[in-house]
Amino acid sequence: MAENQNTEFRRQIAYKCNIESLSKGVFVKKPGWESNYVMTDYGDFSRVNIIAVVVSKDENSIMLDDGSGQMIGRTFDNAEKLSNINVGDLVLLIARPREFNNEIYLTLEIIKKIEKGWIVYRKKELLLIQKVRNVDSLKKSEKAAPEMTENASSPSTVNSKERIIQVIKQLDTGSGASIDDVLMISKMSNSEDIIQDMLLKGEIFEIKSGRLKLM
Repeated sequence: MAENQNTEFRRQIAYKCNIESLSKGVFVKKPGWESNYVMTDYGDFSRVNIIAVVVSKDENSIMLDDGSGQMIGRTFDNAEKLSNINVGDLVLLIARPREFNNEIYLTLEIIKKIEKGWIVYRKKELLLIQKVRNVDSLKKSEKAAPEMTENASSPSTVNSKERIIQVIKQLDTGSGASIDDVLMISKMSNSEDIIQDMLLKGEIFEIKSGRLKLM
């Protein structure tokens, strides 16, 4: 019983995501008391945390736009929830994805107006979350791959260097990857030594102080 309760609690986390990932996702309807969810490239979401601009409104619904796409948010039992929300407002909302006529929409639980600057912060936040998820997927792929034989090159050297390269690729959007972010995401005790060795060999370089780029 306790295990079921813990599983249900994890499902109720409101995950930060964007509208595009939900729109492209697959809605999965579960039987009984199990939570329905949207299966996306970045995880399965039964409850979401989104920041978006209200672009249209009627009595029980609003159209939301977060720059990645648009989606309808609806309230069925409390129209007053939208009473102080106006077109043009930037809002933070906690909601549950639902589906009608093969279209995903959001059932609003919490919605509040926030300052305009938060949408820029959220975009940066989602970018970092996506990069971390991509790196985690890479690690899972590495674990699933056949192990190297004893006669092969040292896995502690080869795999570590490959991981550093992949992390730099994921983090570099044009201005290089922060060394601190590379160290944090790679989570290897010898990351600094590997980076120094690669710098000396010219395999990577510092585009400016503290930011790495692949050759």
